[in-house]
Amino acid sequence: EMALKMDRWMRDYANLVAKNYPEANPDASGGGAAGGMGFALQTFAHATLLSGVQMVLEETRLKEYICDADIVVTGEGCLDSQTAMGKAPAGVARLAKFYGKPVIALSGCVMKGARACFQCGIDAFFPILQSPVTLVKAMNPEHASENLTATAEQVFRLLSITQR
Repeated sequence: EMALKMDRWMRDYANLVAKNYPEANPDASGGGAAGGMGFALQTFAHATLLSGVQMVLEETRLKEYICDADIVVTGEGCLDSQTAMGKAPAGVARLAKFYGKPVIALSGCVMKGARACFQCGIDAFFPILQSPVTLVKAMNPEHASENLTATAEQVFRLLSITQR
């Protein structure tokens, strides 16, 4: 209920600004990010918004690595429907698909809406948790590393038996 009120307030604010700044575009891509920060920067600072994942992919020259890869592995802490809306794994998957590469995502947890990730090019995803643990323990770097390693091993064991 509170989120709906806040959305309404932000929409009213954007409409008020648009009346005084004809070039303001409340519906511009990225304008709603970070609580409307994108809209404010575009309107008042005449900023150009760029996709964060696109910048990272270009700066790391990831396409050079993907071109030579047999399979691409990506992931994030929590895979959900928002992942497919431009987060890093979606950007990596789209780039991999451009080069015809299969994509696997490994994640700390997988939420109900994660199936949306199939639309952006992720072919399969796997949660890495090996057993129920507290969030604090799950996010402990050593514990997370052990879980990630164990899950990756099982995924690639499965792939190896399918290629026999």
